[in-house]
Amino acid sequence: MNLPLLRLEDLRTHFFTDDGVVRAVDGVSFEVREGETLAVVGESGSGKSVTSLSILRLIAEPPGKIVGGRILFRGKNLLELGPRAMRAIRGKEISMIFQEPMTSLNPVYTCGEQIMEALVLHEKLGRKAARARTIEMLKLVGISSPEQRVDEYPHQMSGGMRQRVMIAMALACKPSILIADEPTTALDVTIQAQILELLKHLQDVLGMAVLLITHDLGVVAETADRVAVMYAGQVVEYCDVNAAFKRTLHPYTAGLLDALPRLGVKQESLRVIPGNVPDPSRFPSGCRFHPRCPVAQQRCRESEPPVLTFDGDHQARCWRADEIAAGVLNPAGEEAARG
Repeated sequence: MNLPLLRLEDLRTHFFTDDGVVRAVDGVSFEVREGETLAVVGESGSGKSVTSLSILRLIAEPPGKIVGGRILFRGKNLLELGPRAMRAIRGKEISMIFQEPMTSLNPVYTCGEQIMEALVLHEKLGRKAARARTIEMLKLVGISSPEQRVDEYPHQMSGGMRQRVMIAMALACKPSILIADEPTTALDVTIQAQILELLKHLQDVLGMAVLLITHDLGVVAETADRVAVMYAGQVVEYCDVNAAFKRTLHPYTAGLLDALPRLGVKQESLRVIPGNVPDPSRFPSGCRFHPRCPVAQQRCRESEPPVLTFDGDHQARCWRADEIAAGVLNPAGEEAARG
């Protein structure tokens, strides 16, 4: 059996502050296979971005620290590599598109210079060859007049164009896996669709895997092969994308899906999951979702639930997942199950 391209095993990243230990990522496990798209979804504060930064070991120390677990890339534990070896992988084998392109691009360097830097460092190209490759990359990501744009600064481009520059920078060295952290944040709907279509096209052309960090379930439905749903620093459901939408086994995933507006369905108001994501320095006892869960029982409040596996590879961290899988309980609520 082929090894997964990337595998996280019980990853734990904590932040040590004056107010206590913030367990931002607290036992995350999932894998990304060659050429696939894995979407990591959840509300703000669930630990998605910290997980992605942990993979590249970009957590600021102090106050942050990866305190446990393993990050295996092609079978090699990235947490055991020295700084120099990690730099050789970061940007070359594993690249990342950050949330906000305006703050991620350096305003005092041209866009072309920032793309060329990775090519000179990782591919050992001379400046002339690096410039030619940069122009090719700008053309590949759909930027018109790349020979002119290569010498422009970030402020001279629109938000959508800057995001394309970020994609060109991330893909310049043809990485095996691209981490895209909310790649369409702050872009209008039309540009969002263009960026997502571009990423899908480039994935097909380059054959890379994509780890997509998002809170947008519409994006997940359109682009992902599998889904890892995060809540309070843990993966609560992990499955094929079709199973996530048609046969969810966790009440939190069901709540996210229930909150989606639906075309052709008259709604007085949008449904919401009551309450908020808990403070990561003060997680509740038992299941971390129980204060907001419509089907919580006493054991959910007292004991942390195990990860149960169904149909070979559908995982849910829920005491009642077996009842939901058997069809005797609706994850949206017991009343719905009876009615």
